[in-house]
Amino acid sequence: MDLDLPSELSDRFICWCRAANASEPEAETIWSSLSALYQEPHRHYHTLSHIAASLAELDATGHGIPELEGAIWFHDVVYDPTRADNEEASIAWFESVTATWLAPETRLTIARLISATDFRLPRSDREDEALMVDIDLAILSSEWPAYDAYRRAVRREYAHVPDEAFRTGRAKVMASFLKQPVYRTASYAIREAKARENISRELEELASGQPLAS
Repeated sequence: MDLDLPSELSDRFICWCRAANASEPEAETIWSSLSALYQEPHRHYHTLSHIAASLAELDATGHGIPELEGAIWFHDVVYDPTRADNEEASIAWFESVTATWLAPETRLTIARLISATDFRLPRSDREDEALMVDIDLAILSSEWPAYDAYRRAVRREYAHVPDEAFRTGRAKVMASFLKQPVYRTASYAIREAKARENISRELEELASGQPLAS
């Protein structure tokens, strides 16, 4: 999927909303707010480019599941590295803007899928949640230059955190991924070794004390 950001993304988002029973004006209004949030200046990785990449990952699986697409659109709509409740806040934002037109059961499913991307919570073996998480973590199995760009972008998002504190926190998070399979669906299992290689390489660099990528 080769999307021109944000014009073709807006078309796809509005189509998703319209298929879920939103009016054209409702969909356009939500897109205006959603796209503005994803383009906040403190974001460097959790941007519309991440959403586009995640949609491409979804398309590549061949699973055209509207609830999964909805969760991708909204899962990082609230993203503030200084707060610890971004997933909950994203769910609340999503529920507020879709309350008048999205079917309640669809809203509950999407909220559940967004919550699955909170890596402080235990991982679920539910198939749709596993796929949602695998899509969100797809960057971990990219070629090193893309992975390196990703980790540099994350460091810029946490520019307010001193190097040593960031090094410790980042190492703890990344090491936790190696304590279990990174990916849990068959379509991503072939990417497991690459993800573990990238994470291990980053952990070695974090432990080395060399200047952090930025």
